[in-house]
Amino acid sequence: MMRPPINCDKKQRGATLVVGLVMLLVLTLLVVSAIRMGNANLKTVGNMQAKNEATAAAQQAIEQIMSNLNNFYAPTAQTIGVDIDNDGVADFTVNTSAPVCLKMVPVGGYSVDFAESVPQDSYWDIKAVATDNRTGANVTVHQGARVRLSATATCT
Repeated sequence: MMRPPINCDKKQRGATLVVGLVMLLVLTLLVVSAIRMGNANLKTVGNMQAKNEATAAAQQAIEQIMSNLNNFYAPTAQTIGVDIDNDGVADFTVNTSAPVCLKMVPVGGYSVDFAESVPQDSYWDIKAVATDNRTGANVTVHQGARVRLSATATCT
């Protein structure tokens, strides 16, 4: 003997479908939110990397300026191309202003007999502006330096 089918209350028909659709909508919103947050974080990290690369390019140009003493006897502005990724193409253009002499002081420990030939400790400010050749973004770096120069050097 077969039982007759159970009659569902007419008010409950389709409720499962509506609840399922609402849950699917909530899950979709969570996934979209996670993707947007991930993209924002990726852009932030990319910008930080670009800033760090530009700072490294500026520092490399400053080191190049500091490695030649002639840049302190006759300071001049220079433009230096820097290849960060070693592919043979300059990734950054670094414009360095002429190093600025802040002060000069005689080096201590020399006798009076050598007063005219005492070397000078000179203190400099070197400014470099690195510009990314792809994006045009730039970073400005100031570097202080102490350079020992001959007694004939002047601070201008």
